[in-house]
Amino acid sequence: MWSEKSVFYQFYPLGVLGAPKVNDNVTVPRILELEKWVPHLQRLGIDAIYFSPVFESDSHGYDTRDYIKIDCRLGSNDDFSTVCRHL
Repeated sequence: MWSEKSVFYQFYPLGVLGAPKVNDNVTVPRILELEKWVPHLQRLGIDAIYFSPVFESDSHGYDTRDYIKIDCRLGSNDDFSTVCRHL
C-alpha cells in the first residue's frame, strides 16, 4: 500500500498560517501561503501531507460545523484545491 511507504507531514493550518482564534466569517486565502513550503517539503522527502483540521468551524477547528466547506479563515474550497494541486 502506498501509505506504508510514504513520508507524511501534518499541517495544523489554522495555527501555522496565523488564522484568528475565533471564526470571524471573513474569507482570507491564507491556505495559499503553503505553496511556499513546497521546496522545504521536497528537501525533507515528504510525499504525503495531512491537513487537520481544515473544515469550517467556530474556533479551534475541531468544532466542525460544515464537513464540506473549507474554513473561511483559510480561504475557499477553490484555494484549497489550488494548494493541493501544487503540493
